[in-house]
Amino acid sequence: MSQQPSPETAASGADETRAQPSRRWRNIKATVASVVIIVAFVWVLARGGFPLIPSRAQLSQVNTGYLLGFIALLVVTQTTRYARHHLLIAPLAKVAFRKIMTINAIGMALITFLPLRIGEMARPAMLREKGHLSAWAVAGTVGAERILDGVVFSLMLLLGLGLATPQDPPPDHVGDLPVPVWVIPRTASIAALVFAIAFVVMCAFYFYRSQARRLTERVVGVVSQRLAQRLADIVERLSDGLRFMTDYRHSLPYLAITLFGVSCNVLALDSLAHAVGLSELTFAQSLVVLGVLALGFSAPNAPGFFGMVQLALYAGLACYIAPEKVANEGSVFVFIYYVVYLSIISLLAGIALLVDLFFTVDPSEGPQGASPAA
Repeated sequence: MSQQPSPETAASGADETRAQPSRRWRNIKATVASVVIIVAFVWVLARGGFPLIPSRAQLSQVNTGYLLGFIALLVVTQTTRYARHHLLIAPLAKVAFRKIMTINAIGMALITFLPLRIGEMARPAMLREKGHLSAWAVAGTVGAERILDGVVFSLMLLLGLGLATPQDPPPDHVGDLPVPVWVIPRTASIAALVFAIAFVVMCAFYFYRSQARRLTERVVGVVSQRLAQRLADIVERLSDGLRFMTDYRHSLPYLAITLFGVSCNVLALDSLAHAVGLSELTFAQSLVVLGVLALGFSAPNAPGFFGMVQLALYAGLACYIAPEKVANEGSVFVFIYYVVYLSIISLLAGIALLVDLFFTVDPSEGPQGASPAA
């Protein structure tokens, strides 16, 4: 006689069946939104007079030495970003460094190529260990990483704007687009304020959990008590990602590695500028270009960050480079950066997948002594 499934199993199967159309519909909406965003960016770039692909003659004039320097520095920047996440996880659980690198490389590829930053859910899903490391705690480290990056890049952008000498008078167009350059420093100030507020809120929930929780429940509770309690629970769990801040063995190296990675990123842009014939771009001006690019990366994206990367780089260059050079040498700069960036992300993810396929992590290196999942 065949065994009948238990009521719990049947209910679970029914829930899964109902969830499939919902997930399918979300995927369809994300795909449609991605197509719309890509088409919109293609139109905007064409309207602004920015070619997507420079001519073969322009590409043939690129300095190979500086180009190789740019590629090497960008690889160092990206691997540094992956490695530093180990310092965020270490106060929560013992996780093998190789596993951290592998998951971060795969996670970054998913963030890059999946639309609307859907890939942000990958790292919490892949790193969680039941009973040792919760997905909420990992999400908290990701949130802390994003907020700290936002603070660092915003301050870097403001510093660059203060040190670099802009064009006089400042252009009132970016290419053929009627976007005045003064929008960039204003946007930088707003971004710095937003990330500073986010950092203060996260710290408040970490250091003053009970008071912050009561405040959230009181304020949001005006609208909905259920929503207030749920929001307070989520933010409190996410704030666990800031646990490394109270451990200087992890926080100081994290900040040092972050600053090292940012410096390599600026030098990479400077090297690429020399490679394509924009040698007049100074280090301070490269800070601004990178800061604007970081704001572009922080926005919801089409697959491959298409459009946002191009517009951000063109906008940054337009602050300091003559319009005719932005449309010519600048187009080579933007094209090479975009192609190399996607290639590095793909290559590192491919290496991570091969490592994960052919090498297994020693179980003794897995999560140990961590807090139970919240």
